Amino acid sequence: MTGDSVQQIKDRLSIVDVIAPYVELHKAGKNMKGKSPFTAEKTPSFYVSPERGMYYCFSSSQGGDMFTFVQKMEGVDFKGALKILADRAGVELVAEDPKKRDQRDTLYSVIEEATRFFEKNLADNNVALDYVLDRTVTKETIGKWRIGYAPDEWRSLKEHLNKKGFVDDVLIEAGLAKRADAGKQPYDVFRDRIMFPIMDPSGRVIAFSGRILKKDTDSPKYVNSPETPLFNKSEVLFGYDKAKHGIHKFDFSLIVEGQFDVVLSHQAGYHNAVAVSGTALTIHHLSLLQRLSNRIVLALDSDKAGIAAVKRAADVALGRGIDLKVARIEGGKDPADLVREDPKLLRQSIGRATHVIEFLLNILKEETKDARTYKMKARDEILPYLISIDSHIERDHFANTVAEAVGTTVDAIRLELARLEELARQKNERGNSPSVINKTEPLQKATNESRLNKLTNYLAVLAGLLPIEERHMLEERLIAISGETADARRTLMSPEELSALTFTLEQYLAEEKPRYVREDWEGKLIELNLSILKEKIAKERSSLLEAEANGDEAAASLHIAQIDTLRSQLHS
Repeated sequence: MTGDSVQQIKDRLSIVDVIAPYVELHKAGKNMKGKSPFTAEKTPSFYVSPERGMYYCFSSSQGGDMFTFVQKMEGVDFKGALKILADRAGVELVAEDPKKRDQRDTLYSVIEEATRFFEKNLADNNVALDYVLDRTVTKETIGKWRIGYAPDEWRSLKEHLNKKGFVDDVLIEAGLAKRADAGKQPYDVFRDRIMFPIMDPSGRVIAFSGRILKKDTDSPKYVNSPETPLFNKSEVLFGYDKAKHGIHKFDFSLIVEGQFDVVLSHQAGYHNAVAVSGTALTIHHLSLLQRLSNRIVLALDSDKAGIAAVKRAADVALGRGIDLKVARIEGGKDPADLVREDPKLLRQSIGRATHVIEFLLNILKEETKDARTYKMKARDEILPYLISIDSHIERDHFANTVAEAVGTTVDAIRLELARLEELARQKNERGNSPSVINKTEPLQKATNESRLNKLTNYLAVLAGLLPIEERHMLEERLIAISGETADARRTLMSPEELSALTFTLEQYLAEEKPRYVREDWEGKLIELNLSILKEKIAKERSSLLEAEANGDEAAASLHIAQIDTLRSQLHS
């Protein structure tokens, strides 16, 4: 059904309908043009083709269709984009069991009602409201983030939701109530807490994080919703729904520790801030963030727990090729403290962020008394992170960094890295779970096209955009020269390359006079023909040298004759 659904969505929505809410588009010939939503550009280089249902961003070298666009802007996978666009187009996706869908809808409804209940209670409770306002959270921010308050009562939310028609089993399944001892009614999970709704990427509330209001209590500082059919803490980031566009804009994710840190970071202009909810940073979290940017800055507390969180993040991030940095916040403060004191302090702290390897080296040095112990700890605690880095260039860079920091040679560091890799290999062979993962950098293919390929691609794409009579003329001559049809050549191009060249040539055709366009492609055909002849001559010369080296006079004579023929064509 997915293929049918995709087509139905494309039939009902144009790509302009999808992109216009994100980008201010203006007419540019047969296309639309605007400023890139992916970069902070001043000159518009983002093009949309209503005719082909495609877009291309020249400033970030990425393009695609409406589904690709929604994936990038909303930070979702294809299924997520399909759901968003299906809702917008009014297309029903037939996949989920109706009973399960009804169950999920009920959970969304009860959590939404709970959110409204908490919001109203915050507005009505001066103590709770003053607490939030005293932390410099504005009323506008309170409304935007739907911050609320859970009363200091055992069953106030339960009773409210029961009156709204929700039974206790639904409350328990939604993580809003807990079962009591036999004979007693379920009771509220959240009591006397400032409530932060946790939302999915599309902005629907799926869970809560509650911060205790009273200071003189043994209760945990934060209580998060238990995992439910809607909420998996290993896959959800607090604030992600509001941070997606900011991560695009700033080209990095800012990971902070608590809900107030996220809210106040956004209030201070850092609209790329997110936080985990009751768990360490996971691969699922990183997958979400990497859809938007490959750069992450951690701004966590500088206590032992914060440093441990940095190490866990390094464990999962470095092996994925993420550029992970740490903004060190001194004096037992957190991002929220810096924002309250002066928003510029947070900006300065982020500006001084260092790569996680350098950060951990500095922390280790502060904790170690003598040079020898520092070296041994760096070997045991820092070098394993280097092994997980895929890029050999990056790894070598940090090998130099470690060598300089601990006062040894880079050769010594490389030997230690080789030893660690060998240990990891041996553990793998024994079937044990290695403490260090040895990864091999994939071979990188060269991406520099020859002039000949560029010319052929240019002419093949241009042919598809010309008026029918001129198109046939160009296509026939292209086949005669290269032996390749324009259609065949276009199928060999990557989608990104094809999209970029198509948009470029569409603009060119819209702005240039037809006579000059004709002169242009005729000139390029001549250049292509010469390039092909020169390439053939070079190959014949190579074969001639090989024949002469082998003493094959007959073959050498044939190659000489072929070279003469090609030269005559070259100068004709």
